[in-house]
Amino acid sequence: MPEPALIAVTEGDIQEALVRARRYDKYSRRVLKASYSKATDSIRLVLEDGATYSMPRKLLQGLATVRERELRRIQIVSDGTGLLWPSVDIAHYVPGLLQGIYGSEKWMAALYKQRSRPKLVGQARNRKSS
Repeated sequence: MPEPALIAVTEGDIQEALVRARRYDKYSRRVLKASYSKATDSIRLVLEDGATYSMPRKLLQGLATVRERELRRIQIVSDGTGLLWPSVDIAHYVPGLLQGIYGSEKWMAALYKQRSRPKLVGQARNRKSS
């Protein structure tokens, strides 16, 4: 097996990367407020641009079986790019949530399969009745 390559990073490289990061930082979507709604069983996010997003908590990996008391204890972390439920040790990345990524690749595959199943059953019924 070949040896891993060593990459030298200079202070100048680091400073250039920080400048690029600051340039793109204005496009980051950050949460100002996060809350749980029992009425809709969803997590509601208020972003710094005033937009609000709501998503069913059952879609978010790890939250389906969490009790209401723990669901209400949401911490906004990483300068508004992360959500943390500390009492159950569950965290989610806000830019991912806004893109419809609610958990790991395995979670998303299972979620997609679960959501697609009723559609597949309906299609099979339609083929039989044709």
